[in-house]
Amino acid sequence: MKKLNLVENGKFRLENEKMPKLKKDSSIIKLSHVGVCSSDIKRSFGNGAYFYPLVMGHEAMGFVHQSNGNFKQGDKVVIFPLKPCFKCASCKEKNFQTCSSYSYYGSREDGAYQQFLTVNNWNLLKLPKSVSNADAALVEPTAVMVHVKNILVDLAGSIRSLKNLHGAIIGGGFLTMILSKILTEIGMPQPDVFDRNKFKINFAKSKNINSMHSNELLKDKKLNSYDWVVEASGDPNAFQTSIEIVKSGGKLVWMSNVQGDVKISASAISSILRKEISISGSWNSSYQPSGLSDWKETVNLIKKGLSPSQFVTHFVSLEELPDILQKFQNHKSRKENFKAIKAMLEH
Repeated sequence: MKKLNLVENGKFRLENEKMPKLKKDSSIIKLSHVGVCSSDIKRSFGNGAYFYPLVMGHEAMGFVHQSNGNFKQGDKVVIFPLKPCFKCASCKEKNFQTCSSYSYYGSREDGAYQQFLTVNNWNLLKLPKSVSNADAALVEPTAVMVHVKNILVDLAGSIRSLKNLHGAIIGGGFLTMILSKILTEIGMPQPDVFDRNKFKINFAKSKNINSMHSNELLKDKKLNSYDWVVEASGDPNAFQTSIEIVKSGGKLVWMSNVQGDVKISASAISSILRKEISISGSWNSSYQPSGLSDWKETVNLIKKGLSPSQFVTHFVSLEELPDILQKFQNHKSRKENFKAIKAMLEH
């Protein structure tokens, strides 16, 4: 089989490898579609890998090739990439997303930028055939946004209360577009989405998302004007901005990977106190192989018509993947403009 190894910072090597071995309580998955996450850019070019060589890729679906468990050959499955310890306090409460000693396919161990992968059966969720392969691969990032939605619902007290609240999302990338669609699906007012990238703004508008330039955030009319704000850009300055534009009694969710140290002014801290703002962090999603979870809710939303793959702009092969990762890096470092929202590997 083929696999793409990150052999050192900024350097990839496509290799031929023996088929993986089947282990106890696991299945060998023939991978089909894998989302390219923005975290893989830092992992590839920002010395973000835990070790080398590393096979990245954690937004993945495929078909069961061989199973040591209850799965059948040919079953369509999606992979929950986080491997909990099952021993810590969070795991005992089944809050696996906050496990204190976890592993992770694609970062702390090899992931899905290869043709076959051995996966613990616990981490596999069977999907109906009606879910497209591209949408199936994006269950993971979509579930992360369902988790944000559920945090907002909890902060607001109920979905009914949330439906009366006007919100904003700072950062207009792929995850924001999914979140905006999820929120409008449950009957909320269209949130205002802010970004600096004109291509993203226009692309979002083409998908009926209320997107505008971040310069609009600097106008006084935006101060103290939103019932809730999600920070999704990673810009260190955006965290203070989120405090400034939320109303008294407002709700903030901080979910992005911050790009540098955050400095919040004394006046902004005072605003948190005086406005009695609620702040919640979010980074992953709830998952259980059976029972209710963000993942089960995500699959149900996709079955009802939510299509996260509508935001994918580039489908690539394993051979083309290093080039597409480099283009994202060049854009991020402002060396070369790259008009893209989301890339996906097709095996």
